[in-house]
Amino acid sequence: MARERLTIGALSRRTGVPVKTLRFYSDEGLLPPSERSRSGYRLYAEQDVVRIDLIRTLREAGLGLQTIRAVLRRDVSLGGALRLRLTAVEAQIRALQQVAAALRAALRSEPTEQDIRRLCAVTQLSNEERRATIERFFERVSDGIPIDQQWLRGMIEASAPKLPDEPTPAQLDAWIELAGILSDPTFVENMRAAAADTWSGGFDLVAYQRANQEAARAARDASERGVAPSSAEAAPVVEGFVSGLAAASGKPADAAFRASLLDRFSTHDPRASRYWELVAIMKGEAAAAGRAPEWDWLVEAIKHHLRAT
Repeated sequence: MARERLTIGALSRRTGVPVKTLRFYSDEGLLPPSERSRSGYRLYAEQDVVRIDLIRTLREAGLGLQTIRAVLRRDVSLGGALRLRLTAVEAQIRALQQVAAALRAALRSEPTEQDIRRLCAVTQLSNEERRATIERFFERVSDGIPIDQQWLRGMIEASAPKLPDEPTPAQLDAWIELAGILSDPTFVENMRAAAADTWSGGFDLVAYQRANQEAARAARDASERGVAPSSAEAAPVVEGFVSGLAAASGKPADAAFRASLLDRFSTHDPRASRYWELVAIMKGEAAAAGRAPEWDWLVEAIKHHLRAT
C-alpha cells in the first residue's frame, strides 16, 4: 500500500496552520517536503503533522526560527533550547521589574525631569549593556597601551556591578552620573594619559601593587595617629612610596621622576575617585565605601612634600 502523502492544503486543514505559514516554514527549512509531485507541488508525510505541532509549540514558547531549526536537526536538545528560552524570559522579567520600580518611584509624587532620566536609564540598558558600556570605556582607555589584560579584566569586574531587580532612585542616579563620566572625552583622555604614564616600558605590576599596599598601610596608620600630611613625620611615607613607584616603573627616583609624579597627582581628575563612589552606590553601599581616606591623606602629603623638594 502506497504511503499517503498530503498536499500543503490538506496539511493546512489537518493542522489549522495557514498555507502561507506552512510555505514560510518550508522555505525556512523547518518543514521540508517529503517529496514533490510530478507537477512540482510539495507533498508531506503523516509525521509532518507532528512536526508542525512541535514547531508551533516552540514558536509559542518564544523560540526563534534559528533555535527551532537547530532542535529539529538535533543540533540542540529540546531541553537545551527551552533552558535558553527560560534564561531569556527571566532576563526580560528582571528588566521589566526594574522598569516597574522606576515607574513606581516616578509616581510617588508629580514626576520630575530627574524621574524621567531614571526611567530612561532603566529602559534603555540592561545589566549586560551597562557592562558593555564599561568595557568600551576601558577599551578606549587602554587602546595602544601595554596594560596587563588580567589586571584590566579585574578592573572591569570590580566596576560593573549589576543593578538589583528593583533599584533605588540613588542607584539609578549613580548609573546616570557614571554613564556621563564614561562618555566624557576629556575623562577618557585623562585616564589614557595616566595609563600611558603608568604602563610604560619596564613596568612591574606586582611591585606597583606592593608599593601601593605599603603606602596605603603607612598612610592609614599616620592618618589614624593624627599626623598631618604636611608634617615632617609624613615625609618618610612619601619617600617610601616614591621609591616603590620608581622601582616598579624601572626608573631612578630622581628629580625628573619626582616632577612627573607631582604633576600626575596635581592634575589628578577627581572624577576617577567619584567613579568608585558611584560604583559603591550601585552596589547598594554608601558612597564612602568607594573611597579610601588614606589615599586622600597620601595625595595631599605627596603634593606638599614633592613641591618642597
